[in-house]
Amino acid sequence: FPVTISRTRNGKTALEYSDSLSYVAETHSIDLFLHFNIKDPCSLHTWSYNPRWTGGCIPEGKNDKWGIMYNKPKELLGMDVYAYEIAAMNWDKKLPMTPDELLDLWVTSKPHKNGILENGWPKPFKRMGVSIYRGVSTVWFAE
Repeated sequence: FPVTISRTRNGKTALEYSDSLSYVAETHSIDLFLHFNIKDPCSLHTWSYNPRWTGGCIPEGKNDKWGIMYNKPKELLGMDVYAYEIAAMNWDKKLPMTPDELLDLWVTSKPHKNGILENGWPKPFKRMGVSIYRGVSTVWFAE
């Protein structure tokens, strides 16, 4: 996956693929596909309200709401890990972006690139999970 190539080119270790984090990624990709409204002021880290997890809007730049995202591996699978997600959406939601298109988008966005390269994160990432569901793509990183 191009995220791993980007990491190794920048002196970071390759990450182990995680089925568990891929499950979290797939769950969120499907949730975004079904419920995300581009007219809302919410970011792609937002989750719908569901009995299986805590939902809520995470507005762009509002870090005080990020616990909604960080806690998903624990809520969904009982994983007690520090985790972070990057996400992208083709706005018509039907056509997936290629892995290279996603990487180009993410490395030109400073917050996404910092996430991929762990810049400013309290713990190094060791694993990642990936999902591309129709026009929604998510990658989860965890210690």
